[in-house]
Amino acid sequence: MAVQKAPFGRRFLRACLSLFRPVIALNYAAGAQTRVSTEAPDDAPYGLIEGPRVLHLLVVGGLSGSSIGVQSFELGVAHQFAENLARATGRGVEWESLAPGRPRLPGIAASVRGLDGLGSFDFIVLSPGVMDVLSFAPLRLWRQELERLLVFLAEKTSSRARVLVTGIPEVSGYAQVGPMISSILSDDSRRFSAAVAEACARTPKVEFVEMPPVEKSDFVGGAFNYASHYRRWGVFLASRATAQLG
Repeated sequence: MAVQKAPFGRRFLRACLSLFRPVIALNYAAGAQTRVSTEAPDDAPYGLIEGPRVLHLLVVGGLSGSSIGVQSFELGVAHQFAENLARATGRGVEWESLAPGRPRLPGIAASVRGLDGLGSFDFIVLSPGVMDVLSFAPLRLWRQELERLLVFLAEKTSSRARVLVTGIPEVSGYAQVGPMISSILSDDSRRFSAAVAEACARTPKVEFVEMPPVEKSDFVGGAFNYASHYRRWGVFLASRATAQLG
């Protein structure tokens, strides 16, 4: 999927919008249909499901790594992934969820590069891009940062490791903005996701995955149910990992 260059007018408008990001962020937090939670768990972001031949997995970045919107990391993607992987394989699974203090890609990259023991992980799930799209980040620089991070992961992980990099979900539904800005966010989501797919295709041990989209079942009483969404993501990731294990 080739990444098409946006028209000059859109690029200029996006650059202007990036300057007003703090003001626009108030709308994101207020949310319309899909209120963006700012609450994150404060318990331990790691755990162990006991069993033989323990597998090690890391989930980093984005909603997946932060587990925002739920009260415990055990309701987040990493633990849901681990539970389903343990059930499918009969093996033990040690899991860790990493939520960088700076949620955009440079912050995620810095956190990953600062980790000890990258060589111990069998699966790493990297979820970049949501906050970058919502921040109207320039795609060219973002893509270069992503490519450097993927090469780093390919070099620093073990030969058995697999890195699953998630596409950028449709983020316009996360923001209470007008049609024009919503259109830019939708376009950017597609373009950033295409850039992720291209970067993954060029990097060994790295696979691009489209996570399951938001469904009606993810809403309870008109509010977004993060726990429901994370459960489905965990099931999906476990199925991909199990297939790779053979």
